[in-house]
Amino acid sequence: MLGGVLPSVAAELHKENIESVVNTAMAKSNIGLRDLNFVAVTVKPGMPLSLKIGVSFAKSLASRLKIPIIPIDHMEAHALTALFTDPQLKFPYMILLISGGHGILGIVQGLEDYVLLGTALDASPGDVLDKLSRRLKLNRLSDECLKGVAGGKAIEIIAKTYNGDHQRFNLPLPRSQSKDCDFSFTGIHAAAEQLINKLESENRGSGCALSIQDIADVCASVQFCMTRLICRRVQRAIEYCLLNTDSRASVIRNHPTALVVSGGVGSNCVIRAGLTEVANHYNLRFVAPPPSLCTDNGIMIAWNGVLLQKENSSRIIEDISSVDFCPRSTFGVDCREDVKQANISIEPIKLSSDIFQP
Repeated sequence: MLGGVLPSVAAELHKENIESVVNTAMAKSNIGLRDLNFVAVTVKPGMPLSLKIGVSFAKSLASRLKIPIIPIDHMEAHALTALFTDPQLKFPYMILLISGGHGILGIVQGLEDYVLLGTALDASPGDVLDKLSRRLKLNRLSDECLKGVAGGKAIEIIAKTYNGDHQRFNLPLPRSQSKDCDFSFTGIHAAAEQLINKLESENRGSGCALSIQDIADVCASVQFCMTRLICRRVQRAIEYCLLNTDSRASVIRNHPTALVVSGGVGSNCVIRAGLTEVANHYNLRFVAPPPSLCTDNGIMIAWNGVLLQKENSSRIIEDISSVDFCPRSTFGVDCREDVKQANISIEPIKLSSDIFQP
């Protein structure tokens, strides 16, 4: 599980399981296929082979039942999941989507109204965590708590279980002088790789592998660095949204009322604690769906479909043959350059050391 997802394997698993998964969901819901009035399906972004299998199945099902299809952008579905879990949440709110495939910071102003403030310029945070998990060989540790968990979760577990010292190693914050909201996680990855190489070199002389304490301290330091980077970008995004209307992009109509996090990496307890402190600093609500709904899931796709149907959205497609998938997509109106031009300096919020303690 710690090595990430292989597209060909994922596609084969989709193909083998999609029909039984749908049948099981229908049975547990105590409804039949004839009770359905639309089919919502992820069409973008994602791995082409998996998207193709899902879209083909949805088109076949919709055609057989003579019902429309609602194509779903799964990043937008992540952004709307919090409305399902928190009925008090209202538009507009700031959204941070951090996962194995994406790093997005923006504003959700309405059901089909999104503004992009920042994005991951290189690797996604989840990809970096997965690769470092492999590099540290966490899958070889004989620890029951690591069974069946992804790389990023394994790093969080090891740091907590073995009292990782987040201050032992000083990892750099990439692009710390850049006054925008874009992320760079590759720098953290490179610095951590160099650190691991150094520790291994030092241990080689004694004939020992890295100790579990070394590993835990590296995990804690990576988690600490990533949390600080994310929180500072979010802080600048909030400051940008609080500018008067003449100083920010005209598409941003109102100040956000909440900070929402989603995506697999958004389940990390340390990152959530840091974001909670940022939200509290600006008197914003902090909202995070349960971890089971932060990773990719069918519930968020169905929920997005329900919301679009309620609004009688133009995305509802009667001509099923016209529905297709797209591996890549953009998230709303891109205002990243406007953020950069605003040239906002921030005084980074000092995060409580307690959130980094095991």
